[in-house]
Amino acid sequence: MHLIAVDIGNSRAHVGAFRLIGSGATRLRHADVAHAEAARRSTYRDADAVAYASVNPHVEAAFVAAVRHATGTAPLRLVRDFPAAIRNGYRPPRAAGLDRLANASAAWALLRRACIVVSLGTAITFDVVNGRGEFLGGAIAPGLRTQARALHDHTALLPEVDPARPRRAIGGGTRDAIASGLWLSVEGLLRTGVDRMRRELGGRAHVIGTGGDAARFADAFDEVRPALTLEGIAISYALSR
Repeated sequence: MHLIAVDIGNSRAHVGAFRLIGSGATRLRHADVAHAEAARRSTYRDADAVAYASVNPHVEAAFVAAVRHATGTAPLRLVRDFPAAIRNGYRPPRAAGLDRLANASAAWALLRRACIVVSLGTAITFDVVNGRGEFLGGAIAPGLRTQARALHDHTALLPEVDPARPRRAIGGGTRDAIASGLWLSVEGLLRTGVDRMRRELGGRAHVIGTGGDAARFADAFDEVRPALTLEGIAISYALSR
């Protein structure tokens, strides 16, 4: 069976093709695309099913309409149309972001042990799964570019800086100082967040990085899986059939 999985994020969308055999899902390919492109891709009509998760209701409406137009059938939404492959311990359960449930589902299916998923995009989220396979929640913080934009928008003189990795922690000018501050804030968040969450879990937890900026902070993780959210959507759908 050929499945197209789509993750509709705040700033971008991710689209992946999977082959489903039994309750397993093998990723064939994936792409990071603009919202507008995700709503008009022609690959949907070639799939046996389209499944998605969304944290962006405005883009979601256009995407659903496009898939319905291309295939004659509405795409299937995680949780509403098929359950996430994880026990949801969030409070209240319906408040858990679908991308976070997909991340936790994939991590648990792949590892079957306590783990922490850190997704770095518009927001930075920590998604924690205990050793019993229950999503506990985690933490949410502004992402690297969101911090850069907010610093510019809420000050009179500070420029918006492209958050590239600085060569030195000591910024010799304003732009370099901002770049340093942005990176130090994320590095500190990752180090402190992972350490405290591991201690609260009562032991060592495997840490997976995902999202657009994860590769830039790869040293903070045990592994980086850029398509983890898509894998969670596909695995959840496969297990629900």
